[in-house]
Amino acid sequence: MTTDTKTPRWTATQTREQFLAIAWLRWRILVNGFRRKGGTGELIGRIFLYPVLAGFAIGPSILVGGGAGYFTHIQQLDHISWLLWGTFAYCTLLNIQLGQPGSTFDPTELIRFPLRVRDYISIRLCFGLLSPANVIGTLMSASIAIGIIVSAPGLWLYAIVALAIFAAANVLFSRMIFAWVDRWLATRRAREVFTGLIFAFSIAVQWANFTFNPAYSHGHASHISPQTLALGLSIVHHVQPFLTWLPPQLVASALVAASNASISLYSELTLACLLYAIVFYIVFALRTRTEFRGENLSDAANSVSKPTKKLEPRSAVATTFSTSATPARNPFGLSSPVIGILEKEFLYTRRHTGILYGLVMPIVVVLFVAFRFANHGNVTWVFPAVVAYCMLAVSNFSYNAFGLEATGIQFYFLAPVRMRDVLLAKNISSFATALIEVVLIFLVVSFAAGVPQLDVALATVLWATATLLITTLVGNRRSIVAPKKVAMGKMASKQVSQLSALISMGILSGSMVIAAIPAAIAYYIHHTWILVPFAVLYVVAAAFFYERSLRSIDRYALMHREELFTELCKAV
Repeated sequence: MTTDTKTPRWTATQTREQFLAIAWLRWRILVNGFRRKGGTGELIGRIFLYPVLAGFAIGPSILVGGGAGYFTHIQQLDHISWLLWGTFAYCTLLNIQLGQPGSTFDPTELIRFPLRVRDYISIRLCFGLLSPANVIGTLMSASIAIGIIVSAPGLWLYAIVALAIFAAANVLFSRMIFAWVDRWLATRRAREVFTGLIFAFSIAVQWANFTFNPAYSHGHASHISPQTLALGLSIVHHVQPFLTWLPPQLVASALVAASNASISLYSELTLACLLYAIVFYIVFALRTRTEFRGENLSDAANSVSKPTKKLEPRSAVATTFSTSATPARNPFGLSSPVIGILEKEFLYTRRHTGILYGLVMPIVVVLFVAFRFANHGNVTWVFPAVVAYCMLAVSNFSYNAFGLEATGIQFYFLAPVRMRDVLLAKNISSFATALIEVVLIFLVVSFAAGVPQLDVALATVLWATATLLITTLVGNRRSIVAPKKVAMGKMASKQVSQLSALISMGILSGSMVIAAIPAAIAYYIHHTWILVPFAVLYVVAAAFFYERSLRSIDRYALMHREELFTELCKAV
């Protein structure tokens, strides 16, 4: 005897309730995050950050909107493609620099629940729709549509439809790229290659900026040889046919067709742009479907299938967590735990391409700046200026010293090692990185603009030392109470919390103000040697407070260990 039992069909009401439950969960996690320790500081950080993001959105939106209105008014709608290409490039750069919004929980955890694959794809798509770059791109597209409508009200429907499709294609392109980039960056070799490509692209952009931007030519137009101009025009002519069938040019051509009352051509071009958006969604869905089936992109998972070498014990690492009450010391006076952690920090820096990019790229910018200003006026203050600029990149890493530790942070509290030794090793690593940066800057400036004055260079190095001591003093505490887990395989993962970034900028700005007072006096009396004693006093004061802070860091870390474990032990 058989019984015909039918499985109840999944209804649209249940799907809607799932989406509402996930939205409610994200909202509650966000709100409750402000109630935990350090939540008020994060709220303050967001309050200061959002006006900055608004500036990134409002300014370009007004610019492209005004441009669209002007091109429409002079009946040159084909030039709208310039604005659309600018919108696409601007959003792409913002996506690389700002990254996608950090999820308050790991979305892959949702596969444990009764979700259909199409619902999971929709959820993953919605997770990134409100990223700053996507919102800014949508606002810029809307501004272009408004500019067209103001100048040509008869095109209102065509402009709204075409620009809405372009905005959707732009957003879906960014979601598709980020989904696949995370897959490509699952291995360290791929991360190194990808960072190399970004590095080469950044160098090209900086070279073009400092070479052809009149702002860096003191009002004089940059000289371009006829051969270079002819080569550039030839490249443009060869590339232009391929750009015709891409979304920005398709939308611009569709608007031109609409203005000429060619509705059929407008429909074809708009549908072609819509086809791009559909293809971007399909590629994104294929990647997300694989994720839904349980794919694991972590480094640990990727190393399972690889043969492992038998590691020979090394004295420094083997004795890092020695049970000896008096750990051995090397000739430099550093204990074995400090030496072992220094080795580990070196490996982290070498393997994390994002850190390497952040350290190398300022040197490249300094190279272009030094060569550009080598023959313009007094170069006495070039070295201090570029050192202050590079401190932005170096000091920022001190505010998230445990970001790469993940669950390994627990071993620091289990092993017989003092937290002050751990942070001392991390601070020494930062100091060594800063020293290398300063030496490279000195060599670059000396080669391009001449050797800096000895007293100014010495005062600058002392100022940078004092600034780093103050930065690490505050950064050690912020690394404990406001850590930020960093995933090596995630594109543009944020290095520090928002409040920590603001504190870093504030400390660096305050330190520059402190240095500006003796610099103004030295400039007024024409004796730069007085900068050195001021800088020495600054270093002594900073070292005193740093030593006092490091002495009490063990108790501070023990009191706030829950914040460390909660953030660093969660899944990404």
